[in-house]
Amino acid sequence: MPTALFGTDGVRGTPGIPPLDERTLVRLGAAVVRTLGGEAAPARVCIGRDTRESGPWITTYLVRGLVGAGAEVTDAGVLSTPAVACLTRQGGFDAGIVVSASHNPFQDNGVKVFTRSGEKADDTVESRLAAFIVDDAWPMPPSVEPHAESAGLVDGYLTHTRRVFEGVAVPSGFRLAIDCANGATSRIAPHLCRDMGLDPIVLHDRPDGRNINLHCGSTHPEGLARAVVEQGCRLGAAFDGDGDRVVFVDHRGAVIDGDAVLLIAARRLAAAGRLPHRGVVATVMSNIGLEQALRADGIAMHRCAVGDRAVWSEMTKRGLALGGEQSGHIIVADHLPTGDGLATALLIVRAVIETGWELSDLAADLVPSPQVLVNVRVRERIPLADVPEVWRLVTAAERQLADAGRVLVRYSGTEPLLRVMIEGPDQATIQRLAEGIAGQVDADLGVSP
Repeated sequence: MPTALFGTDGVRGTPGIPPLDERTLVRLGAAVVRTLGGEAAPARVCIGRDTRESGPWITTYLVRGLVGAGAEVTDAGVLSTPAVACLTRQGGFDAGIVVSASHNPFQDNGVKVFTRSGEKADDTVESRLAAFIVDDAWPMPPSVEPHAESAGLVDGYLTHTRRVFEGVAVPSGFRLAIDCANGATSRIAPHLCRDMGLDPIVLHDRPDGRNINLHCGSTHPEGLARAVVEQGCRLGAAFDGDGDRVVFVDHRGAVIDGDAVLLIAARRLAAAGRLPHRGVVATVMSNIGLEQALRADGIAMHRCAVGDRAVWSEMTKRGLALGGEQSGHIIVADHLPTGDGLATALLIVRAVIETGWELSDLAADLVPSPQVLVNVRVRERIPLADVPEVWRLVTAAERQLADAGRVLVRYSGTEPLLRVMIEGPDQATIQRLAEGIAGQVDADLGVSP
């Protein structure tokens, strides 16, 4: 896989700097047509973006490449990642493109590519895209006329997502808070919740191009937690910038992450006879406590690499209906082949209403093992086996914990970070081990002050 261009979730970087420079973006647009376009007719491509100020600029150059390669482009404007995936599949498009950097700050941006089935481009497709991008035999097309955004496209996605909540009677006085991260769900999440009979308290739904994910959303649920407690809500849901993931807070303001959501969803699907092979997929980042709780219910947990694309691949390989990440990407196969924060929120609200339990009660059987996650900003991604002192500390930690814990040290696929995650029976011990590894990483690979 061409890791210099594609990470775990498409292309990611700083607008104006490779790989998000003008030339690469134009050639990426053309590569999508040449890779995913049909033979007999012009390729049809749907493109959407989150609320970053750089989104229209990036879209302009992608469209130049798309049109230059002969595509018919439908610009959906600001739209969540799952909405673009859904509309690509429903609308008979050959490909979908999302301009977004998900949970990253506004200075970053990125490009995600979807196939006509609404699935994220896999390694094979991304390799073909990369090969076309560096093919100098294809000339740069001229500039194109400014394109108009198409209104009303989101309706198909909203109709599809309503089915998650179909038949639910919302109790009188039920209070819900949602945090839209000043991102792509700022309009559609409040609209759909109200349409479903919920009357949400809405936070951070005023995007200005620079406030996306700023002290809000799934990576900063503290404000949502305060609002839930102060307003007497049953629960709160915090989306990320492009709307493909969500984390929750319960009525006391405690954070409920993707591991707990997977447990709740697995039990709900199993009770409804919708959990084939009694298995779910989770990534290497999920806590061992989730594995133990699922096993107690006779449900197997299969681990995969980080990223909802890897989750979907493993689900497909095993014929499973549910998978997700601790960070809040949850995939329900009969809804969409990618994470959908809004659909997941409706699923969890439905569980709370239909059981009459608090969210904390639904998640109570998940007893996480102590876990530490330390992120270190790095200047380059060198294989850890080639960094002797770091590798020595990693292997020593593995020997010390043995079967009582886990050590996972990996580079982020979306940011210049190395993540050190350790689980074990004792918080103080794993904290010491994680900080020791992180300190050595910073010394050997860290960004100079």
